[in-house]
Amino acid sequence: MSFRHKIINRSLTSTAAIAAALSFAAPALAQESGLDTVIITAQKRGENLQDVPISINAFTDEGLKEYGVVDTQSLQMVTPGLVFNNTSSGASPYLRGVGTRLSTLGLESSVAVYVDDRYVSRSSAALFDLADIERIEVLKGPQGTLYGRNATGGAIRVITKDPGNELSGELNATIGNFEQLTVRGYVGGPITDELKFQVSAASSKRNGYAENIFLDTDVNDRDFQAYRAKLLWDPTDTISMKLSGAYWQRDDSNANQQQALDTAATNVGLARGGIAGDSRSRVASAQTGNIKADESSIDYRLDVAFSFFDFSAITTYAENNLDGQSESDGTSSPTLDVYTFEDTDTFTQEIQFVSTNDSNLQWILGGYFFDQTGEANFTADFIFGFGPGILSNQMQKVETTAYAVFGQASYDVTDKISLTVGGRWSHEEKDVLQTFIPGTIPSGVGPLPFSDNESWSSFTPMATVNYHTDLGMIYFSYSQGFKSGGFNYPAASPTAVPLDPEEITQYELGFKGDLFDGRLRLNSALFYYDYKDLQVTRAATSGGSVSLTTENAANAKVFGFDADATWLVTDNFTITGGVNVLDSEYQDYDASARVPASELTGMPGPGFGNTLFDADGETLLRAPNFSGFVSARYEFGFDNATVPVVLTYSYKGDYKFDFIASEATQALEQDGYGLLGARISYVPDSGNWSASIWGNNITDEQYFNEVTVNGFSLRGNWAAPRTYGIDLSVNF
Repeated sequence: MSFRHKIINRSLTSTAAIAAALSFAAPALAQESGLDTVIITAQKRGENLQDVPISINAFTDEGLKEYGVVDTQSLQMVTPGLVFNNTSSGASPYLRGVGTRLSTLGLESSVAVYVDDRYVSRSSAALFDLADIERIEVLKGPQGTLYGRNATGGAIRVITKDPGNELSGELNATIGNFEQLTVRGYVGGPITDELKFQVSAASSKRNGYAENIFLDTDVNDRDFQAYRAKLLWDPTDTISMKLSGAYWQRDDSNANQQQALDTAATNVGLARGGIAGDSRSRVASAQTGNIKADESSIDYRLDVAFSFFDFSAITTYAENNLDGQSESDGTSSPTLDVYTFEDTDTFTQEIQFVSTNDSNLQWILGGYFFDQTGEANFTADFIFGFGPGILSNQMQKVETTAYAVFGQASYDVTDKISLTVGGRWSHEEKDVLQTFIPGTIPSGVGPLPFSDNESWSSFTPMATVNYHTDLGMIYFSYSQGFKSGGFNYPAASPTAVPLDPEEITQYELGFKGDLFDGRLRLNSALFYYDYKDLQVTRAATSGGSVSLTTENAANAKVFGFDADATWLVTDNFTITGGVNVLDSEYQDYDASARVPASELTGMPGPGFGNTLFDADGETLLRAPNFSGFVSARYEFGFDNATVPVVLTYSYKGDYKFDFIASEATQALEQDGYGLLGARISYVPDSGNWSASIWGNNITDEQYFNEVTVNGFSLRGNWAAPRTYGIDLSVNF
């Protein structure tokens, strides 16, 4: 029996067993009739999660705390099918095997990240701590109609708190090992009957997880601050305006704990006399600086209610700056210590018309405009035969202009059957200019200056049919996603060509139901992807360039199954969890892979070269065949307080960071790993304060954020070890 047939049989014959063992991803408080209704805005209007025919994981602020989710990367622990890698300053989210490893200027991620209504285009801005969060929605599968731009894999929506009608606030302090001190808080409420405000701030600091044995300093420390202010003005009953300003910054070496995973036989830094660490807590590097990044943003939303529709105009602007360092050989030798600079300015404008009548027909119409200008360069210290020098891929400037129109309509054919159709037409244009940086040695580039211009257009339709039964909703959906083409960095490389767009077609059969008087919530989906012209980033680049290469792979097929459920066993006991099963493979993909240079030349010597690699039939990179989590929450009751106890276990199966063509590069495969977390809280009946003790990765599992190989080394970036601490919260 094939793997695909096994998935179908298990999903169709074992739904009840899965429901008893799993749970939907946001712990809900019990009502007399069962579980709470979860309201989301994934389709641009407030709706019951169970009525939306999309695979979605939704998390409340309280649920995130109980699971130990403190930042966007740790969402992967409680979102089956999400792999969220991190290379130093760059986020690499993958959903159901679809993602982008390195989103250099000229390229963007295949999983779109939003903060409220603002699209976060740069990977360095997609890694942030979670402060003043209302909820998070993870939309799985291509979101080609309502979100469109660069959402072939899905979308992660972070929704922040809005001010309420009464003065309220919260102050939370966390003290943990590695001298962690995190303080978060917000305060907000009415200024007048029509005007409300809210301000929030967060600061997170801790020492490093590892010792740099070469410089006797800490590595992988944390120093992050974030601030946000909101004004909400309702001048009339039909007009509302919201203005939000935010700023965050980091100055640390978080997620930069690099260790050489090879020997002097292949590692150029070790061959040149450098030293390497010997464990997760001991690394070696000659770098002394930090990763410095910051972002300022302003968002404005105008909502006007008319008799049968709502009009919304959304304007956003962001300035993102990155000045980072990364250890690219994992040793104390400055063989290839890379410095990254990137500055971008991004402006978006969106308009929406959303129906509000009570008829059988509901619709959404809108338009979207995106404009971004930026410049970036990579430089690297390098030791030549005549001495040290500075390699550089040179300065690259990119301007991106995109616009789209979209629409979606749902019609209730009967009380039980409804149809939804939609589509989005997108157009995108990119201009690139690459120029020489004086005092540097060009690496991986051709004649400069270099300029190019490309544009792409696409129409991405969707259609869904829903059938409501006494048990719940059954739906079948067809949807397409489009990610525009782009330019590698450096675009002036003699081997670089503009990337074609990647396109994905999804077929999904799903079920959403609240069973047993609302005490069991089961959501499940079978899905199939036809994935064309994948943009695959691999470490197998030519020569000693400090750049990586993203290329269009041929095609891929992905078949899978998602299941999430919530089981309210008793009024005090809830079991939660979810699974994702994937069968993925590349098709007709003639790729390349890194192997030791000695295997290519037959002569001893360090370094890695390229060899042809037939990737046909290979599993997609960063796409584990199985991932899942389960959590149990029991609330003890006392005369004057409650004590919630939460245990959470998360598991990711094996997956590959890059293609493996040699025994020397076996470290490019991440072994499956499981993480255990726990949280015990004390909440007095007054509800105006609480205390918690918590632990994450309690068994101290060792795994990697990233493993990569270049022409000089094979190295890994270690993930966080066991952490624990105390939370204190005060509310008013």
